[in-house]
Amino acid sequence: MHPNPPERGHDDAALVTAAWVAILAPLVAIALKLPTGGWLLVGMVFSFPIWLIGYAAVVVPAAVGMLRRRGSLRGPGHRTRAIIWSWLTSIGVLIVGLTVVDGGDTSESVASTLGLMLGSTGTDSPVNDVSAVIAMVAAIPWLGGLLALLVEWMVSLARRRAEAPRVAPPVVGRQ
Repeated sequence: MHPNPPERGHDDAALVTAAWVAILAPLVAIALKLPTGGWLLVGMVFSFPIWLIGYAAVVVPAAVGMLRRRGSLRGPGHRTRAIIWSWLTSIGVLIVGLTVVDGGDTSESVASTLGLMLGSTGTDSPVNDVSAVIAMVAAIPWLGGLLALLVEWMVSLARRRAEAPRVAPPVVGRQ
């Protein structure tokens, strides 16, 4: 049991919710992509280590900095920005998962999940053109929010380390 547990309030719930959404959103985005999986999804399988590193870049700051009781992103100077960056990257990745255009070996199989839901697939579909533009635009907040969350976490760790009291080592051999 912690001697002085932090008080839990509305801000704490917002932070915890943002952290869990940031952790789960990439998995939901992949699930959104599955109905229209094609060569892009196959490429993701073969480049899995790179995607795993990217996923860890979201999970580690969210889990260590936001979900832990004494997480560095729980401080008043970082809390609001961490919530904003988490939601930004989460919404961005979900939109990309919904709108990225992928296809198989035939021109009819080219589609995004959004295009599939709207009933418009194929290489000549205007929905695919709009969907591709939306995916490219949504990649900006996804990757920008991810980068900002990482930087915010690193800055919070550096500030916490700088605020730690310095204790001089004992002097040996002096009397």
